[in-house]
Amino acid sequence: MKRLLITCCFVFFSCLIAFAQKDSDRFQRIEMAKVAYITKKLDLSPQEAQRFFPLYNEYRKEIRDIMYKKRSEDGPKRSYRNELDFDTEVLACKKKYREKFKTAIPASKSSRFFEVEREFREQLFKELQSRNRK
Repeated sequence: MKRLLITCCFVFFSCLIAFAQKDSDRFQRIEMAKVAYITKKLDLSPQEAQRFFPLYNEYRKEIRDIMYKKRSEDGPKRSYRNELDFDTEVLACKKKYREKFKTAIPASKSSRFFEVEREFREQLFKELQSRNRK
């Protein structure tokens, strides 16, 4: 009985690890596609991309931290004020990084970044919807 329980646990954890790796691979492919999309749409030269993407990675980390903080505060105590605080924090982060991006790429490209990022999310969402319909 003990061996059966250990075997079942081993199989369960192996499956869990396999699913986690699959999600990680999927996330990496999406991020690579996003980088390529941003590079193409903003028409970044190799030098601009080299200066821009370290800042972009900082921006993504900060946004992820804000999202994590929001998710950890969600639940029964969630209020309209918390939602506004969240939106304010995201906006402040975007404003801060818009200025930082101007140090790496021209202002015209920096101004378009958030629009290009939104376009990518919309295309990704449409692609996922079409795959789910099939």
